[in-house]
Amino acid sequence: MIKKPHLLWLSMVLGTFVLIGFTASFGSDGEASAAEPSAEEPAGYTYDYLVDGSLPADIPAEKKYKTIQAAYAAAPAGTEQHPTVIGIMPNVYHIQGTPTETGLNITKNYITLLGLTDDRRKVVLADNRGNKQGAGTDTETNNGYVVIVKANGFTAKNLTFLNYTNMDYEYPGDPSKNLKKRSDVETQAVALQASGDKHVYENVAFLSRLDTLFLQTTRAYCKNCYLEGTADFLGGGTISVWEDSEIHFAHGYGPVMAASGVVFIHTKFTSDHGVGFYKGFSNPVALIDCTLPVFTPATPNVWGTTTPIIRNNLYSLTYHTKDTAGNPAQFVDSLQGEPANNTSRELSDEEALAFNPWNLLRATPTGAADDWDPAGVKEKYADQGDLIFRMAITNGTQSIRTGDAGVKLKASVSPTRAPDQTIAWSTDSDLIKLSSTTGPEITVTGNNRTENAEYVTVRATAVNGFYVTAHIYVEPEYIDPPTLAAPPVVEAPSDGKVRVDYTLDNLGDKQDQSVITWYISDDANGTNAREVATSRGDVPLREYTLTPGDVGKYIRVGVEPKHQISVPGPAVFASGTRPIKPSDLLTLDVSPNFRNFVTAANDTYVSGLWTVDGDWTSMTGGNLVNGYGVRAASQGAALYYQQDKKFGNIEINAMLTPEKTGGQGFGSPGSGSDADGVQNADIFIKYDPRTETGYSLRFWRTTESAEKVKFQLYKIDKGIGMPISDTQVLTGVLKPNTYVDLKVIGNMFTVTGYNDADDEVLSLQEKIVPNRFGGAGIQWSGTVKSGNSLVISQFDITYPKPGKAGHPGNPYGTPPTNT
Repeated sequence: MIKKPHLLWLSMVLGTFVLIGFTASFGSDGEASAAEPSAEEPAGYTYDYLVDGSLPADIPAEKKYKTIQAAYAAAPAGTEQHPTVIGIMPNVYHIQGTPTETGLNITKNYITLLGLTDDRRKVVLADNRGNKQGAGTDTETNNGYVVIVKANGFTAKNLTFLNYTNMDYEYPGDPSKNLKKRSDVETQAVALQASGDKHVYENVAFLSRLDTLFLQTTRAYCKNCYLEGTADFLGGGTISVWEDSEIHFAHGYGPVMAASGVVFIHTKFTSDHGVGFYKGFSNPVALIDCTLPVFTPATPNVWGTTTPIIRNNLYSLTYHTKDTAGNPAQFVDSLQGEPANNTSRELSDEEALAFNPWNLLRATPTGAADDWDPAGVKEKYADQGDLIFRMAITNGTQSIRTGDAGVKLKASVSPTRAPDQTIAWSTDSDLIKLSSTTGPEITVTGNNRTENAEYVTVRATAVNGFYVTAHIYVEPEYIDPPTLAAPPVVEAPSDGKVRVDYTLDNLGDKQDQSVITWYISDDANGTNAREVATSRGDVPLREYTLTPGDVGKYIRVGVEPKHQISVPGPAVFASGTRPIKPSDLLTLDVSPNFRNFVTAANDTYVSGLWTVDGDWTSMTGGNLVNGYGVRAASQGAALYYQQDKKFGNIEINAMLTPEKTGGQGFGSPGSGSDADGVQNADIFIKYDPRTETGYSLRFWRTTESAEKVKFQLYKIDKGIGMPISDTQVLTGVLKPNTYVDLKVIGNMFTVTGYNDADDEVLSLQEKIVPNRFGGAGIQWSGTVKSGNSLVISQFDITYPKPGKAGHPGNPYGTPPTNT
């Protein structure tokens, strides 16, 4: 008897896969007769290819394979009507990848992985590689993907995708199959990355810690699934629906999913340390009849973990979502800032009708209906299949000026097949005028007759009541800027500063918001002028603090007259009557005010001045010194202070505000290497930027901890860094805000640090060979996407005289002097 391949049809009934087919045995006469399932193969399932890890070897003639990789390699792509089904016997299957390659890449359309068991825990696709823990290199990241799918029509059922880099796994009923984690230190370790359209996951578990599931599909349906992670562990793609599932926030870094475009229906969220949905807001999520933990200050339910968007156009959506005590679930917008809930709203009963699987998935949000029905609910929701569940708005946060042309707002609805796409526009403010109250596009013009600008809202509403909001900053009609009553005058230096004196005509009761820019130049005519300070925040910079780089130069100033309802007028320039003398300075110490710091790049090294290397942007924040700081906006960006005068002792007091708040500092682990692309940072001291020689405090994220950074003292010689000794400190001190004090007193290099967040501290000390350099600086070689960079708002450089070491406010006291 020769066993021939069975036939297979895959159908969906009320959200449950029903596999219909038969296995036939054929005699020599070719006539079929019914055959019982073999003892080795479970009854009730049919498939095209079998994976059985207990086989001694593959049996290609019978389409039986020992590994999933071999079965997939042999299997052809399926079709939507007849997917190719790979049945998988209970076992742990090690999908072993390399440091740079994934163990299983699925690129054939309509492949189904079917666990031949009702217990998903017994069919496990596993690997234990994570970024810098078995995957990636010193200069390249790799998230240790167990499986990557780039195909349409992929289905997984009755199995577990497991990346056990940072978690143990207990296999049910057989301790010999238990899996032990590689490390306690969390790193990016992806169990599944999936893209394509029409993905189905039923009775599937996705397990890891950081970055568990990268769901990047156009459409996906997840039924009775379990997802576990700590941070960045979902994604969402264009739209996905999770129904009757559980999302568990494990202990570790987080909690935040990084969800986008996901609709959760009858889904339970579990955690004992809080729940978070977004790392960066994109397409909002919807929670329909879901259950969340009870909100407490120690265990909050938050929409986002980064700085909240004060004026969102789109809203996170809830409907009849409760906590485990049966009360309406409570949320706050963010872990940062004052608690508020301005970015979510409760759907009305009419709006909520649109959030059913048939309506959400029968087409892509902007495509024609192909009537995909993975949940098998077409008949149940037959009259609710064309309802609006999403809207988009362009120019949703704009500034307009009364008297100008205004701004065009455009709104659209999803799905695009909705029969009535009428949009109604409304506002409660008389500070603006709407060109129309209906239609896909309107023009908003200013009507602000006051002297102050204000935000107003414009709502775009669809026929079922679904709405989004535009926030328009409406300025009064601008009038001519004020004029100067006389040319500005640069006063003689006094107390280490220079002031500009000017008077505005016709200012009345308006505020002086003149833009003042300071320069140094070779002469009073402004030859070779270099910008050294500028106004920000509508506050005129009338006074400039002299620095050593100003000596021998003329101070020059440009005043652009302005008040709150005018644009700046033409700049009027004035210069000092003589060059700056050394005696005009009170000190050679340097304390830049980052509110007025010039961030434009320059590549010159001038004694007493700052060199700006790479991209830096000015930032504001209530937690920053003077409310301002500068943010590294390109990897490798640096600020260098060149000082050619010879010095002995030197001290730096810096305040650092990392965008990573959990103590890990950087986007990914790095090292102390000088190689390009390695994520680390340096604070330079006793340093000559021209020759790239001196000392530094170097720090980087490490695979030894997900909540701490490694610090080490380095000697830099012509751009090459070498550790002064083997001493390293692993500490969680790098959190908002971190205060770092570096000193070189004699031949002793000492570093101390603390933060505003907790009791983590930093302390390092090494003997060095003294040099006479007086320069300093900071370089950020970490990644700089939102949430990964560093903001600097204090960088004071002082030159203590012998016997006067120490800085006011240093909590660690004075280090020992050299003897």
